[in-house]
Amino acid sequence: MTAPKHKLYKDAETLFVEQGMTCSAIAEHLSITEATLSKWRRQMNWDELRAAALSAPEAIRKILTAELQHIASGGSPNVDADALSKVAKALNYFDGRVALSVVVSVLKEFDTWMAGIDPAKAVEIAEMHRLFVNHRAELESNR
Repeated sequence: MTAPKHKLYKDAETLFVEQGMTCSAIAEHLSITEATLSKWRRQMNWDELRAAALSAPEAIRKILTAELQHIASGGSPNVDADALSKVAKALNYFDGRVALSVVVSVLKEFDTWMAGIDPAKAVEIAEMHRLFVNHRAELESNR
C-alpha cells in the first residue's frame, strides 16, 4: 500500500516509529486527528515498523561484530565502512533542513531538562515549544 499523500504523514510516522510517541501525542503536536493517525497506524503497519526500528541498532551491532571477528581472523573486509558513513551522512542531511520529528524530539528533551531546573518556567517554555511545533507543522503542510 502506498503512503498517504498528507504533507505531515512522514513526520507523523517518524514520531510514532522512531520517537515512540502515541497517536494522541502526535495529534496534539501536528494537529492531525487521532482517528487519522490510528488509520495510518493500522494501514501502514506502524507497529511493525516501530518494532523493526527498535531492533535495528542491535542488528547493526551484530553485523559489525561479525565483521570485526571475520577481519580479526584474517579475512578481508566485507563491509565498506566509508560507503556506510557516506550513506548515513546523506540520510541525515538529505534535504538540508531539520525534520519536524527531530525538532519535536529536541524540544521534548529540553523541556524535561528545564523541568528539573525550574518547573514553572518549564511549563511556560513548553507552551512556546508547542506553538512553535504547530507553526512548523503548518509550514510543512503548505509546502
